[in-house]
Amino acid sequence: MTDIAATPSRTCGDCTLCCKLMGVPELKKPSARWCASCDQGKGCTVYEERPPSCRNFQCFWLMDEAFPEEFRPDRIHALAAFNDAPDSCVLHVDPAHPKATRSPEVQALTDALLKTYARVFFVSGKESAMLTR
Repeated sequence: MTDIAATPSRTCGDCTLCCKLMGVPELKKPSARWCASCDQGKGCTVYEERPPSCRNFQCFWLMDEAFPEEFRPDRIHALAAFNDAPDSCVLHVDPAHPKATRSPEVQALTDALLKTYARVFFVSGKESAMLTR
């Protein structure tokens, strides 16, 4: 899924949530819809030719072993990623799982993100909000 220097013990495994939640402008793929090139639970079928948006995407769970195993995106139906705005990040929540926003794991993840970032942009389908410290 990603082209980042993930820690050796962290791999996407069967998580393909980024292939659903993230928009891909080069493919005109909207967020919150599965990518046509995603083999759900397996990975990208065009990984070697994937567009820059996919190459540049960085999932916090993959990048940081401090993220607990139970925060793995496909398990909590949410993923945290960098944002262009300074001192902020984005928490993408799968709109197909509306109860995920109230889960203890997503609440704990939000609290942890707010300890590091002044603002957390919350996105779930067409809904969005900004959370601050």
